[in-house]
Amino acid sequence: MLRMKRFEDEPAFKYSYYAVLKRGERVDVRCPTCGGHAYIEYRNRELRWKCSECYAQAVKEEEYEYKAKGYCSVCERWFNVEVTNEKMKSHSLVHITCPHCGAGNQAKLHKQAVGRGYYLDIRRGRDPIFDLELYFLDYIRGKQIWAVNREHLNYLIAYVSADLRVKYGGSMIKTASHSIPAYIKEAKNREAVTRILSKMQMQSNAR
Repeated sequence: MLRMKRFEDEPAFKYSYYAVLKRGERVDVRCPTCGGHAYIEYRNRELRWKCSECYAQAVKEEEYEYKAKGYCSVCERWFNVEVTNEKMKSHSLVHITCPHCGAGNQAKLHKQAVGRGYYLDIRRGRDPIFDLELYFLDYIRGKQIWAVNREHLNYLIAYVSADLRVKYGGSMIKTASHSIPAYIKEAKNREAVTRILSKMQMQSNAR
């Protein structure tokens, strides 16, 4: 009697771009300089990509926005005004014109990080910040198959090759497989997709 390959799914969005970086893990990409393996990571409030082969790299520093908030001393209405003047950004209190009545006000300046990665995800096989092509990327009948890193690749291989798939946390909860395109899940493509993913895995092990 043949033993069925059982697969228990994982939490939803585990392999999304932001979730991977937030956990301190890397996103594998191709270096735009030499075409070799590079990776993106988030460290010390900086998003950085670096090539493992030619050592090219670039940094995307944390972005901030500055807003003056408070109640107008004349019309008593709440205002929340974005401050773009660089000279004003170094002060804790700034002079602001009320957007409602035009009266002058002194307001507290608030600085906060811009959540650039909270809603961005992989598009067309490229990362959303540096626009770098993913390292683990191939095609099946003109459609993309990709993984953000080795762990994601291993997950996809286990999912596609499984005979029995069990949902994580109950039938009503979304799982990591929810975001896998339908053409990768289709039974008729199972053998071809597994072969492509396994080829990527061999590419990974060769490094």
